[in-house]
Amino acid sequence: MDRETLLSQLDDDQRAAVTAPLSNILCVANAGSGKTRVLTYRIAYWIMEGVPQDSFLMLTFTNKAAAEMMERIRKLINSEEIYLTGGTFHSIACRLLRKWGPVVDVYSNFIILSEKDAADLMGVCREKFCAAHEFARDEFAAHKVNIMALYSYARNCCLSLAEANAIRNMVPDELLELVEQELIPDYEECKRKRKGLDFDDLLVKFNELLDAPQASRWFHSHFPHVFVDEYQDINQLQDNIIHKLVKGVNRLTAVGDEAQCIYGFRGSNVEFIRNFTTDYPDAAVYSIRNNYRSLESVVDLALQVINDGEYGRAHPKEMFATHTGPQVPQVNYYQEDLDQAFGIAKEIISLHRDGTPYNEMAVLVRANRLGKDLEVGLTKSGIPVRMECGIRFFDRAHIRIAMYFLRTLYNPHDDLAFWALMDTVYGVGPQTIKKIFAAFEGHNFEFAQLYGMTVKKNAQADFLNLARTLVRAEKHTNMVEQIDIFLEMRGKNYLMRKFKDWKKRLADFDILKQTLADFDSVQEFLNEAALDEKRTNAPDGKDAVTITTVHRSKGLEWDTVFLPYMNEGTFPSINVSEKEDFDEERRLLYVAVTRARRDLFISKVTVSNSVLKPELSSLLYGVRIHEGPTASSEFDYPEAC
Repeated sequence: MDRETLLSQLDDDQRAAVTAPLSNILCVANAGSGKTRVLTYRIAYWIMEGVPQDSFLMLTFTNKAAAEMMERIRKLINSEEIYLTGGTFHSIACRLLRKWGPVVDVYSNFIILSEKDAADLMGVCREKFCAAHEFARDEFAAHKVNIMALYSYARNCCLSLAEANAIRNMVPDELLELVEQELIPDYEECKRKRKGLDFDDLLVKFNELLDAPQASRWFHSHFPHVFVDEYQDINQLQDNIIHKLVKGVNRLTAVGDEAQCIYGFRGSNVEFIRNFTTDYPDAAVYSIRNNYRSLESVVDLALQVINDGEYGRAHPKEMFATHTGPQVPQVNYYQEDLDQAFGIAKEIISLHRDGTPYNEMAVLVRANRLGKDLEVGLTKSGIPVRMECGIRFFDRAHIRIAMYFLRTLYNPHDDLAFWALMDTVYGVGPQTIKKIFAAFEGHNFEFAQLYGMTVKKNAQADFLNLARTLVRAEKHTNMVEQIDIFLEMRGKNYLMRKFKDWKKRLADFDILKQTLADFDSVQEFLNEAALDEKRTNAPDGKDAVTITTVHRSKGLEWDTVFLPYMNEGTFPSINVSEKEDFDEERRLLYVAVTRARRDLFISKVTVSNSVLKPELSSLLYGVRIHEGPTASSEFDYPEAC
C-alpha cells in the first residue's frame, strides 16, 4: 500500500492524528472510533516516510493487541518481516531484564511467578507470620485481609504500604507495621532465593533499570519513538516508566479515552490522561470523534450515561454515530435470577433464528459470580455457551498440574512446582513431601534417585509412578511429547480420580498441546503463560454465545449485547463508597454499552436476594430507554433451537 492509498482510508480526524509530527501527541479516541487503526496507520505512515522500523517501541496492555497491531502494520507496509518492538509493559520489561537484569540485581535466568505462585508463596510467608504472632491469624480472618492485593496496589501506585492502606483500608492498624517489617521482607527474600520475579517486580525493576545511565542511553538510542495504547489505564509506576523512556526524546504518541478508565482497583488513574498536556507542555491533542461500531441509538445511550450529572458537566464527551437502524436499547424486568436467564435465552433464540450467529452475541456481567445462573439458563435452552468468567486457562487446576510437571522437568529445584506435583501423589502428606524435597535441596540430582525414597506403603505405587513418569519424560526435549507421556502414565488417571468432569478437562490438554507447539523452549512458554493474564481458552471454532465480565469485554464488540443484573448494589457495585469509585462505575457502564453494534438488552431482577437490591441501577436514572414487557414469575423454559 502506498502513502496516498493509506491516507485515503481515514476520516479527517484520523488523518490529522496519523500525519501529526513525531513529537508528543495525545490521541483521544472514542469507543468504536478506530483507535487501533489510528495507531497502526500512524506507525505505517512514518515508516513510509523513511523512519526506521526498529526505532519504534509499542506498549500495549495485552499481548493479543500487540500481535494484531504488528500484523496490521506488516500488511500496510507490504513487508514479509517486521522489525518493530511491541508488547505489554510486562512482556517488554521481561525481555529487557533478560538483557540488563544484572544492572538492577536481577538474575538473567529469573523465573516469572504466576499470580497463583505468588499467592502461594505469600501464603507460606503468612503462615510463618501468624505462627510468630498469635493474634494475627484471627485479625486476618476477621478483616478478610488480602496482603497480595494491598502490596500490589502500593507498588503500582508507588506508595508505602501505610499510604496504600489509608486508601484501601485492608489491614488493621495493629497489624500494618508488623506486616511491613516482617511479612513483606520475608516474601521478598523467598522470591530472591528462588530467582523469581512476580508481575509487579517486572515493572519495578524495569523502572529502576531506566535510572541506570548505560541502560537509559541504550533505550533512548534504540527507541526514540514510543507509542502507548490504552493510555487511560496506566498507573503511577507505568507513568514513571513512560516519562523515563521519552526523557530528552519528546516523541511520545499516547492513544486513549478517559471515559474507558476502568482499572482503578489495580492503580489506574484517570488523572494521567487528563493531565497529559501538563506533563508534556508541548504536546498536541487530537480527537477522534466518529463512532463506526454502534447504531445511533446505542451511541445516544452511551452519551447519556457518560454525560449525566456532575460528571458529564466536568468532563463532557462528544461522539458521532455513523450507523442508523430501527433497533433501540431495551430494559427488561424479571422477578428472579433464572427468570432473567431464560428471558435472555428466549431473546437469543429469536435473534439466532433471524440470522444472528451465536458468536455475535455476548452477555456481560459486572462480576464473575453472576455468570453461573445465566450459563445454566442458556445451556438448558440448547444454546452453546463460551464462559469467559472466572479462572483463566493456565490457572485451571488440571492445567496447572501439567505446567508444574514441565517446570519440575525444567528445574527440579523449583520447590513450588515440586511440592505441587508431589501433592498429587495419593497418600503422601506435607511432612513426607518436605522430607523428600529436603533430601535434594541444594544438590544436583536425577529423577531416578526418587526410586530410593521411602514413603508410606499405601502411597508407594503412586509415588513410583510419578518417579517413572519424570524419568521417562526427561529423556525428551519436545514439550508436547512430555505432556503426552504425563497423560499416558499419570495424568489421565489423576483426572479420573480428582474430577467428576474429567472427560471435559482431558480435552483441555489438546488446547495446551496446541499452545506448546508454538514455543521453542519451556522457559519461553512459561514466560508467556505467566504474562498472558487475559487468556482463558484458546478459540475452539464453536459458534457460541460468550458470557464474560465487562472488564474482560474491553476492546471487544458484538452485534448483540445483554447487560443483566443492572440492579442498584450490583452495578454500581455495593462496595462503591467514594465519588471516584462511582465515577469509575459510570465509565464501566459506558464501556459495556459501547460493546454493542446493533442490539442492546438491559435487564434487572425485581426479587431481592441477600446481595441484589430490587431497584434499577442509579447509573440509569434519567436515561431515556425503551422498557420491554415485565416477565412473569411463572417463567417457561424457552424452546431450544
